[in-house]
Amino acid sequence: MSEKTESKAKGWKTLGVWVTLAFVLLVGAWAALIAIASKNAPEPVPLERTTD
Repeated sequence: MSEKTESKAKGWKTLGVWVTLAFVLLVGAWAALIAIASKNAPEPVPLERTTD
């Protein structure tokens, strides 16, 4: 393999690592937001039913 081909292969591997890391961070952020939102859910408000 030539140096040019090796550097392209290394660049793709590096890009794959960054994309994977970004995806993992996004999934972690969503999981944290959902966990926080479920712990801090608003109280249910009972509604009166009226008949017209």
